[in-house]
Amino acid sequence: MAKPLVPVEKILETALALLDEQGPEALSARNLAAVLKCSTRTLYQQVGKREALIAQLVAYHLERQALKFHPGATWQDSAHLWAHTIRTALLAHPNLARLMTTEHRGPVVGYVNELLKILLKADFDEELALRSCRVLANVAISLTLAELTAPSMAVRHRARSSEEVAFEERAAARSGADPEHLKEPSEVFESAVAWLIEGLSREQAMNA
Repeated sequence: MAKPLVPVEKILETALALLDEQGPEALSARNLAAVLKCSTRTLYQQVGKREALIAQLVAYHLERQALKFHPGATWQDSAHLWAHTIRTALLAHPNLARLMTTEHRGPVVGYVNELLKILLKADFDEELALRSCRVLANVAISLTLAELTAPSMAVRHRARSSEEVAFEERAAARSGADPEHLKEPSEVFESAVAWLIEGLSREQAMNA
């Protein structure tokens, strides 16, 4: 009697756990089969080879995360929440995020469409709505991926000379802003998203 196939969801959950615990190198059919106690043939039959598996992992994770997104009271609130939801999704599984390429844009496009609906409902011109979604998605994703590959604040601080640090601190004191090297990635993300939403608000008002 043939063994029943391993459910796809169980394969994906196990693969995500392996990625989180051991990194991308652990995402092999042999490792996954050993953990699931099945054959590599069963895995190939259920989820395909490594690249197909990665694509399914991206879709599986982002689609589940998208369910956590709920629009705010205004389109600005919604755009802010939308950007933070996708950041949270990428940070939840850093090793998976590092494997993402343009080949995995399908699930991202599906999530972007949620924001597009909100902007159109807020009387955005279609062209401006599309451009707004594209820019906000690019900023949110690129900043988050950069955060995943950047050294920690302590490492960045040590890498700077005392003269560089002193100069930036004096400039920041004159402007009333925090020195860039003291900003956490979350603060940089928040500032960029807020600045972008403010710019889109002005552009929408001009087009109204």
